[in-house]
Amino acid sequence: MRKLAVTRLVIFVILPAACAQPTEIVSLEERGEERAAIIGAGARADNTRVAVVATRGKRGDQCSGTIVHRSAKGGEVHVLTAAHCCKDSSPPKEIRIGFDYDEPSVILPVDSFDRHPCYDDRGTTLYGYDVCVVTARGSDALNVTPIPLASAPDELTVGGAVTLVGYGITPVTNSIRRKIEAHVSDVAPLTFLTDQTNERGGLCYGDSGGPALIPQGGVEVVAGVITLVAGGELCNVAGGFARVTFPGIRDEFLDKVLAGKKSRLQGLWIQRSGDTPGPVRDTYIASDQPEQSFGERADLLVGTPPSTDALRSALLRFELAAVPRGATLLTARVGLRVASTSGPGTISVHRVVRDWDESESWASFGPDGFDPTPVATSGNEAARVKAEGVLSFDVTGLVASWLGGETDDHGILLRADDGEQTQLLASDAALLYHPSRPWMHLCYLPGPP
Repeated sequence: MRKLAVTRLVIFVILPAACAQPTEIVSLEERGEERAAIIGAGARADNTRVAVVATRGKRGDQCSGTIVHRSAKGGEVHVLTAAHCCKDSSPPKEIRIGFDYDEPSVILPVDSFDRHPCYDDRGTTLYGYDVCVVTARGSDALNVTPIPLASAPDELTVGGAVTLVGYGITPVTNSIRRKIEAHVSDVAPLTFLTDQTNERGGLCYGDSGGPALIPQGGVEVVAGVITLVAGGELCNVAGGFARVTFPGIRDEFLDKVLAGKKSRLQGLWIQRSGDTPGPVRDTYIASDQPEQSFGERADLLVGTPPSTDALRSALLRFELAAVPRGATLLTARVGLRVASTSGPGTISVHRVVRDWDESESWASFGPDGFDPTPVATSGNEAARVKAEGVLSFDVTGLVASWLGGETDDHGILLRADDGEQTQLLASDAALLYHPSRPWMHLCYLPGPP
């Protein structure tokens, strides 16, 4: 069984770092302005990385990107950008090469784009496959050297430096390519974060799709793709990135697309969409109401209510019948929307070992209904608790054991033993809150690698 990554509670507002609308301005560098995205006192104009380009969508929306490959004859260039910059409603139309987005040196028309098959924009941006390859018609005479992709291992570590480059717009209007050195604050197999608190600076809106660069073998390479920003309009909490060396991004997608092949990867989103249980069932059980069931409530309570010693635990199960036999699982993640929390705390995920339904109670479930060893944990000790947030767990190893028949799939239990209580939205939440109902997202190959 694969070792599960420890994850965290993300309670700040998370938004894609794109797609800003272009605005005509006087060059900010000429005005001495330093609070433009890429933001922070350390941000500077970037005159040298010609391979970092801007993309323009059909509706005029703008992102950043990196030329990472050219065809053998040089007639095509491949630009790595974010999947949310490749929307069907506003597909990328052109690539703008040059220091100033508004006055590019070269404009290349886009031929096609390939969005990662497992990308999903229904709330999993931070943990998703937010990468896209845009193919544009170039020229043999085009004087641009691609920036190569990082090779595994990329050796990204907490505290390590990365150089961010992009054409972001806010918090101050901007149209030029800028750079800043940022520092990694969290590393997971599929993603990583940078710390933008305390005026450290980093990425902002319009930088989506741009590169996070590191040195490797004496050459600057693309280690990550800018995917999101947290902290509202000031972009002052964190930046999020898709990690290029993750096999589901590099081996099964980028390498194939750049070689002119199609990826076999498939994504699956599991969530209740109507009034009936459908593919998801959930409830919670309460020690202070041992005979009571809560399967029809719109919330799930986990932990200890204030001023009590009671315990609440949540039960969830997602139907996996749509995953084909023999599939190779790359990632599986469960997400829930946080409605409130009493304070700092840690929630753990446990494998349920017996069957249950939404009429379950504390007394009927019993003390031995779950494996006491957690498969994942998520803490909110660094959280700035607001009305909404996303609690997300990596459960890849557990789901792989279910699909492989190693353990029986009875779902998961969420618990907290540190005296705090978290209120989560359940699958019975009104249709108005449908996008916030519990979900599971999987990315897999339909057969062996």
